[in-house]
Amino acid sequence: MHFGAFMEFSNRAGVPEAQAFQEGFRMVDAAEEMGLDGVWLAELHFNPARSVLSSPIIVATSIATRTKRLRVGMAVYVLPLSNPLRIAEEVATVDHISEGRFEFGIGRSGFARSYDVFSIPYSESQERFAESLEIILQAWKGKEFSYQGNHYTVENATVTPAPYQQPHPPLRIAANSADTFTRLGQAGHPIFVGL
Repeated sequence: MHFGAFMEFSNRAGVPEAQAFQEGFRMVDAAEEMGLDGVWLAELHFNPARSVLSSPIIVATSIATRTKRLRVGMAVYVLPLSNPLRIAEEVATVDHISEGRFEFGIGRSGFARSYDVFSIPYSESQERFAESLEIILQAWKGKEFSYQGNHYTVENATVTPAPYQQPHPPLRIAANSADTFTRLGQAGHPIFVGL
């Protein structure tokens, strides 16, 4: 059994954003000192009263450099909101910086407002998620590849670096519905429940 902390780098009214980051990093330091196995970072956009964690991959990099044994995971990286090639590069880079302590938790998010603000129809989130994951896994093979989907096109790309962990960092997918549990289970993917 593993024990970790789920973190949003919470913000409160009247508290400077810098303090939210400082408090979050103090919690990370305490997690390592207390012997927790890892920390898991949320991705939250356009909600200043709740969190300052709009760019968790950058925060994950900082955590990787300030800790020695703590695993660092995403809970979750919202795939449809970003370019999958960029995600593949950034995650592989953090995996190297952490020397293999990174875990790749992914999902679609239930916060439709983020999609609205980014001008991405939430109705496309499931298909965009599936295409993104397929592209990321192809990219991490370290070979030139092409891909044609309904939302993304990749032509003759080779992504570097390849992940430190082979074939890639441990993958977990957020799931909240029976059909998603079934689909992910059939594909052999570990899941997050209740995020």
